[in-house]
Amino acid sequence: MESLPIFAQPTLEQLLEQTVSHVWFGDYSALYLELGQLTERLRKDGTLGNPEGQFTVYASFDWRVENARSILGGSTCSPTQRTSLAQRLLGSTVTSVGLFGRIPELQLGFGNGIWLTTFDRSKGQPGWCVSFHQRPATHLCVRRGKLAVDRGD
Repeated sequence: MESLPIFAQPTLEQLLEQTVSHVWFGDYSALYLELGQLTERLRKDGTLGNPEGQFTVYASFDWRVENARSILGGSTCSPTQRTSLAQRLLGSTVTSVGLFGRIPELQLGFGNGIWLTTFDRSKGQPGWCVSFHQRPATHLCVRRGKLAVDRGD
């Protein structure tokens, strides 16, 4: 009888030293950072979509980008300003990653001296997720106020 493979538990530390290879926005102001080597992704209709990195950081509708002394902008900025923030993130390397708060929010630091911070203001759970695209895919997110691992696509 063959034994099933044992997959390592995903950790946020796996994001360290990864490069932001692609930045894109979903509905409204949802932010996606594709980290590491990119692969093509097709939409359900067969057209080319945004490429997928080895890791994807998703920040829903409440996030901001900071430098050492001020907030540079975030999810409530105009599309033009969000594009400018995306350009600042593109090509940067993740130098720190952590959780903060009683109900965990995500913070990433980058080699260019800027930070991405999530802070959900709506009822429920924080709206961030980190996807690990090895097979089977796994996702780190918050469930019932605690860090949780979701398995599967």
